[in-house]
Amino acid sequence: MRNHGSRFECLRMRPHDHIGWVFSGPAAFDELAEPFLAEGAARGELLMYVTGSPSPATVSRLRDRHGDRAVQAASTSEVYGESGIVNAAAQRMAFASVLADALAAGFSGIRVAADNTPLVADELRLAAWIRWEHTADRFMAENAVTGLCAFDGRRVDVNRLRHLATLHPLSSSAEPEPQFRMFAHDGDLWLEGQIDSFAVGELPLALAVLPPRTGILIDLSAAAFVSRAPLARLRRLADTGVTVTIRGDEAAMTALAGNGLNLGESLLLKSTT
Repeated sequence: MRNHGSRFECLRMRPHDHIGWVFSGPAAFDELAEPFLAEGAARGELLMYVTGSPSPATVSRLRDRHGDRAVQAASTSEVYGESGIVNAAAQRMAFASVLADALAAGFSGIRVAADNTPLVADELRLAAWIRWEHTADRFMAENAVTGLCAFDGRRVDVNRLRHLATLHPLSSSAEPEPQFRMFAHDGDLWLEGQIDSFAVGELPLALAVLPPRTGILIDLSAAAFVSRAPLARLRRLADTGVTVTIRGDEAAMTALAGNGLNLGESLLLKSTT
């Protein structure tokens, strides 16, 4: 199982980890990014430091400590494009190329610390960014990549921050607590937390950018339905051909059946007892 949940520190991160973090001001981002990147250097990873305008002092410190060859510093526009509207498919190809080059050069993987605040500045950019988060999380789940997605809490609305937290398997305990999380795990889209109709309504947006035949997995040891409404929406999603698996102990499975959940070829209940 990938690491998931809240963290008090952005430390002890390993490949496949993907964490969202809220900071306050450029200096705070650098204070967060430097130890995160240092952990990657100790693992032999290529380090990527991405901000709206990289601090020359920070870049100099990183290169002095870890070597010029191990550090790539770039602006947000250089990595994600001048428009700030991220093309998820193109961006995945770009990071896949960086990873392939890093592995060929002898690095064990890549570690990215990015201040993504400008990329969620309005609804158009946010919508594109959400598509990228789902794509990026699947990429990290399947490759030797560790990602820190950071947002300046002084410049991003708290409700938007809470939404962004749902897209990360890990997040800061100091930021708004997400009601639910969705993230890639073993080829499926894992959904946990308090599941309502809004949470289920977000699933098709994720599936639209994920590989075909990606299924939904809900483990009731980490999830709960707030009402019968999300169950009905899951039934309709399964009717489109998406495999939805709900697993839990026998009592939980009996309760779901008692709630009138109609099973089928694409809607499965699996007992863990």
